[in-house]
Amino acid sequence: MNELQQYYEISSHIYSFITMLLTTCCYGSLVKPFLSAQSSCRLQKSRVWLIAAAYACIMLFLHYMPYYINVILAYCIGISGAFLVMCLLDPVYINQKLFISISFFSLRWQAWRIVGQIGHVWSSLYIRFFTDKGEVFWFRLFLLDCVRDALTGFLLLYGSIRLLVRIYGKKQEHMKMRELLILLIPSLSGICAYTMILFYYNAYTSALEQASLSVKLGYEMLILLYALICYATTLAIVWLFRQWKTEQEEDRQKEIFSRQMQDLKSHITEAERLYKDMRALRHDMGNHLMTLKQLYAQRESEEAEAYAATLQDQMQAASFGITSGNPVTDVILADRKKEMEEKGIAFTCSFHYPADSEINAFDISIILNNGLSNAIEATERENTPTPRIFLSSYRRKNMYIIEIANSFTGELAADEQSGLPVTTKEGEGHGFGLSSIRHAARKYLGDIEICREVYEQEKCCVLRVMLQITVSTAYNSFKTI
Repeated sequence: MNELQQYYEISSHIYSFITMLLTTCCYGSLVKPFLSAQSSCRLQKSRVWLIAAAYACIMLFLHYMPYYINVILAYCIGISGAFLVMCLLDPVYINQKLFISISFFSLRWQAWRIVGQIGHVWSSLYIRFFTDKGEVFWFRLFLLDCVRDALTGFLLLYGSIRLLVRIYGKKQEHMKMRELLILLIPSLSGICAYTMILFYYNAYTSALEQASLSVKLGYEMLILLYALICYATTLAIVWLFRQWKTEQEEDRQKEIFSRQMQDLKSHITEAERLYKDMRALRHDMGNHLMTLKQLYAQRESEEAEAYAATLQDQMQAASFGITSGNPVTDVILADRKKEMEEKGIAFTCSFHYPADSEINAFDISIILNNGLSNAIEATERENTPTPRIFLSSYRRKNMYIIEIANSFTGELAADEQSGLPVTTKEGEGHGFGLSSIRHAARKYLGDIEICREVYEQEKCCVLRVMLQITVSTAYNSFKTI
């Protein structure tokens, strides 16, 4: 082996090592958004490093071990090992992790296959035009090709991964099996095509060497075109999948909105009925007082007390039990209070509707219904010995703030894209409550905040809804801070 051949070998090893590191960086950037959120950012980074390191170590070992192993099998082992490490460190959303693992395998091949085909085209042209050059010239050309291929492959792979992460949208969500199969079809077809191309390329290498330049270029360009199609198809299917999921979510939100409208109508009907009963009582109150006065004048004390008790029962039946300043919110809070009593949840309420503001009762009903419903479900899952839910409202300068707190001792995992807690509930219609609350808050240039804190001397999960208001008079119906 002469000195120049040693340089070729050293350069090849450096190229393989650098491309492996670049590929590992791309794999880590793909994995990171799909790991469930943790309270510690350092822990999040350490998990990404461990998964990427597992992939790199497996691939480097398979590359340098003295025994030959099929390239397809080698990459399957590398991706499978990294997938297992990922599942051990973050054992949730397994279908999602399987999807990104197989998609990375496919995109990795497509990116470097495109680079390889471009390299073959250049090599054919080099042989045609630089046949009279010396060995040093060819070595320098080899180094330039290595740099070009490494940068091109990295840009293609990293670009496809960033695009995949962006168009996929939600990262921490449950993926159904049929959704997984739909997303994996282009990736699996690309992997199968990779296997067939390798087989035919090896089988017809000698034949291609004897072919003309135009035949060689045609063959290389055909494979390049197919690799580009597979590359684009994988990303296009993911984009179409996200569009389909978005349309599904919008349809569910419309259905939930329709149900909320029906609930509001029933609340308004109930409020009208109760107010009608109260007006009837007020209309007859003079007659009732006259009857009581006559009974006491005739010293019929027992009959007067029985009559008064009956009148009191009628007044209680015609009242909401909670007075918040608005008949619709009175009915909502009364219904939720009754539900909590049946489930053994203590309810502390100091909510007051901002009657002299421009905030619509319908928006407040969305906030209260969804917020209290989530609090009840969370409290039931928490299974604490003394479950409690707190509801309060107050004004801070020009902001009207609603706070809903429930007993909570767990950890909150937030979605990086929406900032809302990740739902652990599966099935249709779950996960839209907080989105509906945020939508209602943003109509009034506000937003929501969800955090863990000590509330009323108890560890709680607190939902804080902030609404910007304009009022004509000062708030006297609820506390000001």
